[in-house]
Amino acid sequence: MALQSLVLTSDQYVLHQLRSVLRDLGIGVEICQRAEQASECLRRRHFDVAILDCDASGAEDVIGQLRTAASSRGAPLFLIGRADRAPETPVGAQADHLLVRPLSLEGTWRALRGARQQMEFTMFRYFRVRLEARALLLRSDGRMVHAQSPNVGVGGVGLHVPLPLQRGETLGLQLELPGCREAIETQGEVVWINEKGKAGLRFITLTAECRSALEAWIAKRLEDREFAFVFNGTRQTLRPVLMPTTETAS
Repeated sequence: MALQSLVLTSDQYVLHQLRSVLRDLGIGVEICQRAEQASECLRRRHFDVAILDCDASGAEDVIGQLRTAASSRGAPLFLIGRADRAPETPVGAQADHLLVRPLSLEGTWRALRGARQQMEFTMFRYFRVRLEARALLLRSDGRMVHAQSPNVGVGGVGLHVPLPLQRGETLGLQLELPGCREAIETQGEVVWINEKGKAGLRFITLTAECRSALEAWIAKRLEDREFAFVFNGTRQTLRPVLMPTTETAS
């Protein structure tokens, strides 16, 4: 699955430069010339990186939406502006990277290439690796529930449960990963459920040790071979990539 970018600008020269660089990096692009268009795109789709022109009207509103949208809030934000002015604007203060006008192909390529690993890992946060694992749930009333997990990711886990859960319910979780000596222990929030006993749990508290073990477990499967994962409910195939051992969703 290709990385996807959201670009907000009406500057045709900037669009020409960005299209060339993004195509070279294998990143798909959605061009928006108005903030309203960009906001609508964020409501409908996931994006791995946002590139916004600080001169575009409404850019600050788009940033706010980008930072709060469930699927795109971790995406790196690039700001296009003049080096002597952009960082001082309200928009510029929120940017992760600055692309200086006039854009150069080499400088733009280098900046976006440098952020690509972060984009890949942000996208990876939403994957769920297929597996068959036992899970033990602890409800707030002290009842323990035995469940099965069909998939897991760095930010959450899918569950098959024998009794109804409540959306928003907080549960203790103990998850046994195949080949992992210690179980992953955390708390999670039920973010979706259905009538077939399936549910999605978003991790709330995950110790650094458990997070490291989970990321290492997933990374090992990336190194070993292509593997199946679930993204937005659809089965996909991901080829091996290198992952950093840092940094949640469902």
